Amino acid sequence: MSYRIDIDGKRRYDAGGDRATAVSEEQRRFFVEQINQAVRERAAAGGPKTIDPATEKAIVVEKGDNLWEIARENHVSFNDLVATNRIKSTAGMAPIDPNDVVIVPLASPELVAQGPVDGKGIPEGEAAFIDDLYGRGNKLAYADDPSKIDYTAEGRDMQRDTGAYLDTLPKAERQAAALRLVNSDWLDAGPAGNAVRAAIEERGLKTNAEAVIAGEIYDRGNRIQYSDDPKIDHPAATGEIAKDVRSFVETLPEKERSETLQRLYDRDWTDAAPARMAIEDVAKALNVGLRPSTHAGADVEDTARDIIDTANAAGGPDKAFEELSSAFGSATPEVQRVLLRSEDAKALIDKAASWASKPLADYRPEQAMSDQGDAATTMSNLERLTARADPRLAVDLVSAAIPVIEAANARKQEKVGGELIGMNGQTNMMTIIDRIGGSPGADALVERFAQIGGYHPNSLPMAIANGSRLDYPIAFAAESAPASPDFVVQSIVPHVKQYASAKVNQDVIAYSAHMQELQWLVSNHGSTMTPEQLTKAIDDYRKEKGSQWAETEQRLEDNIAASGEKLLQQLTALGNLPPQLASQRQAADDEIGRILSDEKTAMAVEIAMKKNPALLDSPAVLNLMGYQARLTDRGRKLAEEATTQIIRHKVLPSFADLQSGGPGALAKAKVALEELKDGKLSQMLGIPKADMDRAIDAVAKSLPEPGETVEQSRAKMATLNGDLNDLKSSSGVRSFANTTGPGQMLRLIGLAATGASVANSATAAQTNPTLRNNLKVVIDAVGLGQRTVEILGGMDHLNADSAAVKHFGSSSRPAVKFLGALSGGFDAWVAFDYFKAGDPLMGSLSAAAAGGTIMAALGTGTLFGPAGLVIVGAAVVGQMIVADTRDSNTYMTETSKRFLAHSGLNETAAGALVDQSGDGHSPVPILARYAELKGFRLDQPADRRRFIDWLNGMPKEGLEKLRDNLHHTLDAFGGDPAKLAASADSDANYTDPQRLNEGYVSGEIYVPSIAAEIRAGNGSPSSVRQIDVALSELGIAVPIA
Repeated sequence: MSYRIDIDGKRRYDAGGDRATAVSEEQRRFFVEQINQAVRERAAAGGPKTIDPATEKAIVVEKGDNLWEIARENHVSFNDLVATNRIKSTAGMAPIDPNDVVIVPLASPELVAQGPVDGKGIPEGEAAFIDDLYGRGNKLAYADDPSKIDYTAEGRDMQRDTGAYLDTLPKAERQAAALRLVNSDWLDAGPAGNAVRAAIEERGLKTNAEAVIAGEIYDRGNRIQYSDDPKIDHPAATGEIAKDVRSFVETLPEKERSETLQRLYDRDWTDAAPARMAIEDVAKALNVGLRPSTHAGADVEDTARDIIDTANAAGGPDKAFEELSSAFGSATPEVQRVLLRSEDAKALIDKAASWASKPLADYRPEQAMSDQGDAATTMSNLERLTARADPRLAVDLVSAAIPVIEAANARKQEKVGGELIGMNGQTNMMTIIDRIGGSPGADALVERFAQIGGYHPNSLPMAIANGSRLDYPIAFAAESAPASPDFVVQSIVPHVKQYASAKVNQDVIAYSAHMQELQWLVSNHGSTMTPEQLTKAIDDYRKEKGSQWAETEQRLEDNIAASGEKLLQQLTALGNLPPQLASQRQAADDEIGRILSDEKTAMAVEIAMKKNPALLDSPAVLNLMGYQARLTDRGRKLAEEATTQIIRHKVLPSFADLQSGGPGALAKAKVALEELKDGKLSQMLGIPKADMDRAIDAVAKSLPEPGETVEQSRAKMATLNGDLNDLKSSSGVRSFANTTGPGQMLRLIGLAATGASVANSATAAQTNPTLRNNLKVVIDAVGLGQRTVEILGGMDHLNADSAAVKHFGSSSRPAVKFLGALSGGFDAWVAFDYFKAGDPLMGSLSAAAAGGTIMAALGTGTLFGPAGLVIVGAAVVGQMIVADTRDSNTYMTETSKRFLAHSGLNETAAGALVDQSGDGHSPVPILARYAELKGFRLDQPADRRRFIDWLNGMPKEGLEKLRDNLHHTLDAFGGDPAKLAASADSDANYTDPQRLNEGYVSGEIYVPSIAAEIRAGNGSPSSVRQIDVALSELGIAVPIA
């Protein structure tokens, strides 16, 4: 029988072809000569001059061999064998002699797969096929010169051959073959092993025997569980599965069997219960103890068990729970879900609960050393254990402990009566409820505590005044409603009001005081700057102040958000009183309205909603915004702000893939609009639901279809504009005209979808004129033409790393910057309009950029404002600023000068213009107002530059005199530059030369002329025309736009 040798003649393979032994030197020389002879004869016949080790091997002929037999033994076709050697055959025969070397192609994967099989159904040539792959992989792994080898191509060839073998096998046999291939020894033939695995995975086959048996028994278990055959024998069918599981497990080393069974058991058997039962039966038969499982998967279950075992080894029950809590916090959500359902974890938690409640388990009321002492110890234990625990674990802990507390209370009521949980215990109880509030199961615990009872005047009121949740106080009020019909108003609301005034408002005041100088600088100097200049000015200001100042800013900002969120929780609870307290609802609603009327309080709640939009996922919070908040003017604005946050975070992101995402993206957008109907949008805007639903339907009809052209989009926007203008309420009111807040909001939603589609369909960059023109077309069509400059300018100025952009996804996606700019518009146009009236800060921010109010709302850094500046409205800090600056000219500093210089003003101009009036007003805003009334558009770079150049060109003395005159004007205007008009009734005193120059002298009385007053810096020009005259008197050119 022929045998294989290495192509270098050094080794001879055994009959199986997978073991090689070295030969003697004499034998090697003989083999080499025979190999060379075979190569020479092939080359002489026109064949290759060398043997290719990647595709060919050398076979030595023995007596009785023939080419047909050699081809069969090596699983190649006779024709391929003859062609490889360039042998001329006659009548299908070709002469060969013993000791001849025949060059044989590697085993054909197709022939091997189609060839005869052994008693186990395995192709007889599979071993040879594997051996050939091994040889190829081995040569690649140990190549003398790797640089000469294309490993990628070689690997691809081996992967292709493996795939051909698997594909040729009957489908039912492929998985078993895949396991045989992948489990072969590839230790010294890594490239081949990798190719085999890649081919198997490419075909969706498994490479793990355990996964294969798991899949097979799952399918069988599923068929049994849901079989329609009334005669099916479930125990017998389950037993058959158990036989196969046992057979598989018993092929494994004994030390691996228990772990394998546990891994199988940990899989998800939800719809294949017979398979799970079969595993349990096998484990029992093999005396393997399976640990409890939630069947979430072997890796997840194993990680959860490690956490539980480590916790149990930490010490006593309290230490075990603390260790579990610590590990739970850093675990993945999948592992957390297992821990929450695990029987082992439950046992650990039960032990911790028993430890915590032991004082009350042993409680004997008539023998107690200290009244309420055992309850206080128990509640202290629970408070300590829940301090760093996830709320869900804390709920499980308290749920396990409360039956003991209830039993102790029952004994106390039976024996001596009175409250079981006293002052200290109630303080800890409120702390615990704060931690678990809102989690599944928490409400039921609160109800059980309320039934136990207790309202100590030195614990609960103080907790409420510190921002605690009202779950327990309201539940207690409901329990005691018949006896205390005014409990909510008398015992809860006053302490909520105390929290709002003493904590929430003080947080706002503290932040405002810290930011007062920066906000004054932005308010007074910001109008002269571009967005980039303003951002740089703020950044440099922060750097000048140092890291500690910035850390304080962040801490104070976070304090506002935290206290605002707690207050929102309290007000939400008051706004959703249970039926038992129905008689107190009106009084509670009135108090909520009064609390939200305070500007500082409303600002804190607003910032909390912005920092944590998830607060608006709560139906109870939306009820508060839609009903109680709308009872006051300030509350209505808060409801509008809540509406903008819902749209920005739930609706606009659904538009990011329109056009590019096909029908699926359109469906997603429609779902987002439908959810607006189900929400509280109409209630929060004060519009009947039926009317709002019709308006939302109009927006839904305008959504862009895949492949839609710009002209089609424009037509839809025009239709939407018309539909919204035509919609009337039952009372005939046009609630959705483009001049109304709701009308603009809905148009912006429609525009967001269409603009995103237009942007996604564009092939050019966002700065391309064609794209910008297309966007302008649809903006104008929907009736928002006045916003065109702001939206497109906002796109230009939004930083790719800003939160506004990242909120919608990768900044490389075409629609993202458009949606980011428009998202800013919702804050700027809908909510911030409230603050603009009489608020120079917002006014200057709005004028600060081509992006207009978008940049005021978003800036380039965060969702709050330029470079992260939280906007504190003038209604909150205006009085404080005015009071301080009247006492001293606080902001006439080098810091102010450096800030103003960012606008491009030279040192002389900046130094002159930081000087404040007697009442503390800056002349910069009124100069900007004057320029605008002269026709300068300060949101346009060219006009802004001319304005700055005009100021820089003034002589120092003339600029200082002009400033001094405007100081008097500002003091007369109360600091409001908006009072400057184009003309005034007193203009004739300036425009009439006689009146302008007319003075009065009588004895010691001297009244200088207006002209003299101007030249002395003591004039008070109160209109544009009067300032023009003042400029002429000072020898300064009147600017021309």
